[in-house]
Amino acid sequence: MAAQELINKPMSDTFRASMRLVAASVSLVTARDAGGVWHGMAVTSAGSLSMDPPSMMVAVNRTASIHPVIAATGYFTLNLMDESHLGLLERFSRSDMRDQRFTPEDWISTGNGGPVLKGALCAHVCTVAEAHEFGTHTVFFGRVNEVVLNESLAVNPAPILWLNGKRNSVAAQPKL
Repeated sequence: MAAQELINKPMSDTFRASMRLVAASVSLVTARDAGGVWHGMAVTSAGSLSMDPPSMMVAVNRTASIHPVIAATGYFTLNLMDESHLGLLERFSRSDMRDQRFTPEDWISTGNGGPVLKGALCAHVCTVAEAHEFGTHTVFFGRVNEVVLNESLAVNPAPILWLNGKRNSVAAQPKL
């Protein structure tokens, strides 16, 4: 598609096309509701916010089933996925597979934050410090209470990336 063709499209189409060009890591945001039920969804709209205090952010569509859980409990966990979790990514990307998301062999229970994915590159258990609505989403800013770092995978990480509307992966190159 020529650049001029893209420019002549409606703003929503060009914005969506431009965001497809931004590579983003895939995480699972998880939370536990007041009744102890686990909830989660796959996101690319998450990342670090500050080192002091250690904090993370995640943008969640207000129509997502996890949104009221995070808003009510004030906790969430961000689990950074590794290539070994591709099957799990599909379960979290499809609402018809919701009942298959939290199998005991894949998860560790935490206090308030939400389940931690076994074998994740890392997980950040957070308490919501602030929440701001913008457009269709709420951006939750969380103070990190706990970091679970998979040191064996951190040596040669292979995070799942989302680029151009599809899953990609990249393995870290060995240090020279």
